Amino acid sequence: MRKELTTLVLGLTIIIFGTSCGSNLGFLSDKNRTVTNIELGSKNFTVLGRVSGTSSATYYLGFGGMKNQDLLELAMKDLLSKANLEGGPRALANQIVDVHVGGFPLLYAKITVKISAHVIEFTD
Repeated sequence: MRKELTTLVLGLTIIIFGTSCGSNLGFLSDKNRTVTNIELGSKNFTVLGRVSGTSSATYYLGFGGMKNQDLLELAMKDLLSKANLEGGPRALANQIVDVHVGGFPLLYAKITVKISAHVIEFTD
């Protein structure tokens, strides 16, 4: 009986700590302090493409990494560097913020933030 209990406890410990966990959160909102109003009554813009920016932080035993606001700012900086908004009446629209948290419970965690948006150019 004691050997079976020890085997059961050891097996459950391996299952709990040997599997990784992850979760995703997605936000369709203006977490980046950028606002663009588009008049949809007339076609006064064209969609030039879609861009995305990412940032991530790693935590060991709950230590390390950076604050969530810093992750958002770095992801937005990466997005803006790829968006090529200069040189015309361009803006970002339909911004989506995805947050993925993965790792091993209590030991290791990696948080990845991805911001994606459409680049639009106004024609009128």
